[in-house]
Amino acid sequence: MKMYYFKGSPPNFGDELNQWLWPRLLPGFFDKQEDRIFLGIGSILFDFHSSASRKIVFGAGYAGYTSPPRIDESWDIYFVRGPITARTIGVDEALGVGDAAILLRSCIDVRPPKRFKASFMPHWESICNGEWAAVCADAGLHFINPCAPVETVLDEILASEVVVTEAMHGAIVADALRVPWVPARPIQAQHRHKWFDWAGALQLKLQPLALSPSNGLEAAMSLLGGTRKSAERLRRRGQILKSVAAPYFHESAAASLRCLADAGPSLSSDIAIERAHQIMLEQLEVLSRCHGGTAYAH
Repeated sequence: MKMYYFKGSPPNFGDELNQWLWPRLLPGFFDKQEDRIFLGIGSILFDFHSSASRKIVFGAGYAGYTSPPRIDESWDIYFVRGPITARTIGVDEALGVGDAAILLRSCIDVRPPKRFKASFMPHWESICNGEWAAVCADAGLHFINPCAPVETVLDEILASEVVVTEAMHGAIVADALRVPWVPARPIQAQHRHKWFDWAGALQLKLQPLALSPSNGLEAAMSLLGGTRKSAERLRRRGQILKSVAAPYFHESAAASLRCLADAGPSLSSDIAIERAHQIMLEQLEVLSRCHGGTAYAH
């Protein structure tokens, strides 16, 4: 079975969690054979997966980046990221258990001491478009780079008293590991809707807060970058747009970060997160039995 996940450039935390998590939970389970593909963490329920491959869905979600896939007998769906995904692809809404990154609860034993009063984790595309390391320094928040190695990001989330995050998996992982978090509404509109899918699975009343763009390019992205094609057109003019009113955007972004850090943080209930985790562990055992692997002994 081949593990499939989105490979961005640069690599980013949410997607790279696949390579970190699944070998720990399913040792010796994966190879390069594409007759079966494993769809774990990420918005990867695309419409272009091969009909000749068996698709094993274990927590993946749909986010509108392609048309919805047509679910037929070549799909084995153990659970999906949330109820919106379930409704969109036409499966039982009860399968909207939660994002598979919740299974990190089975893999994190040692907790570092708290080193950061408040941290900010941008979306990985905002690393390319924005100026967030410098903005964090001026705002007094620790900067968590979503393109850093998974171990580094996990350590810094756990070492934070609160995590302000534009990256959805910053919130998902913080919530799973019981670190309070504040949802910053993604600057690019195409990344916003999927948050409500995961939140719905945990009965979270999600209220994302506005995040001011850190430069002119991000301001243009927030207004005009609603599709990947439009976003790419804006990036081609990136240097020019970044130079427009740079001090204003920098100061406005720093002020918005300070406000978000002072906002009341979110956390799902212990009951909701434990329920989702337990269902995932049970499904992990079923998956292992059905496909000849050895599941993590929890």
